[in-house]
Amino acid sequence: MYAAAVAANEKLCAAHGLLRLRVGSFPPTRPGQFVQVRCVDPAERRERREVAWSASQPPRAAHGDFVRAEPFLRRPFSLAGRRDAPGGVELEIIYRVVGAGTAWLEGLRPGAAVSVLGPLGNGFSVRAGKPAAAIVAGGVGIPPMIYLAEALAAAGKGAKAFCGVRSEHLLPLRLTGAAEVSPLGEPALCAAEFAAHGVATAIATDDGSLGWRGLVPDAFERWLGGQADPSGRLVVYACGPEAMMRAVGRLCVERGIECQLALERHMACGMGTCQSCVVKVRGGGERGWAYELVCADGPVFEARQLVWD
Repeated sequence: MYAAAVAANEKLCAAHGLLRLRVGSFPPTRPGQFVQVRCVDPAERRERREVAWSASQPPRAAHGDFVRAEPFLRRPFSLAGRRDAPGGVELEIIYRVVGAGTAWLEGLRPGAAVSVLGPLGNGFSVRAGKPAAAIVAGGVGIPPMIYLAEALAAAGKGAKAFCGVRSEHLLPLRLTGAAEVSPLGEPALCAAEFAAHGVATAIATDDGSLGWRGLVPDAFERWLGGQADPSGRLVVYACGPEAMMRAVGRLCVERGIECQLALERHMACGMGTCQSCVVKVRGGGERGWAYELVCADGPVFEARQLVWD
């Protein structure tokens, strides 16, 4: 558990913000790992008091302990980036405002204190023997892929990114203006966060307001069809809505392409204690499958491991 201070909190689009948290030190991290953030002021202390409860008269929800709209559990966020400097470590988190916890994050100002638990989970693996990589991301699955793009570039991999959102105003990326966003789904250096690492990006929107009109797996499949020997030289990495990852995973399994998926689940603890984030994987005796935990065994799994219901 680490005490962090807000270094910056920037608006990225209508729904997303970029939070930079500074800590004195932090363990080594890998793209795909996450942290658990406590979305209340860590310095605030609440008065505790007993409440009478009888069989005939349950307690009335009339005081703050019951009626306050406040997050009780920590919220999981994938790391969108990390910067190490002599004075400490800066962690980047991209959040979408959907409830009380993320609304609290949106209101943070530089210098505010934040409690961070992590790093948690297992990250993506960069394969030494394969020179090419494709990143497929949707919505809130885009942030960890920015961190991954940096790692792939550092390893000398030739990477392309495919990012999907419902509409242009929900895109948590900044357009460079240096390259057109292709309506045909062709990757270009149009997204600043990926272009910074030399990664060309194709953008898909459900409503056609930017780039490819339709779903990002379709744009990715179109591009994949033009690649020579993808199974021998390409690794695919995906994160986003489950339907998107299922489509990408099945496509890759059918074509014999290695595919790593970063799954999303509701998590209470993030450390394997609450057992709330199970996923089915192949193996496990008579049934042919067993449960594993997204937080502790993942969140990154090989596509061929997963059993989709």
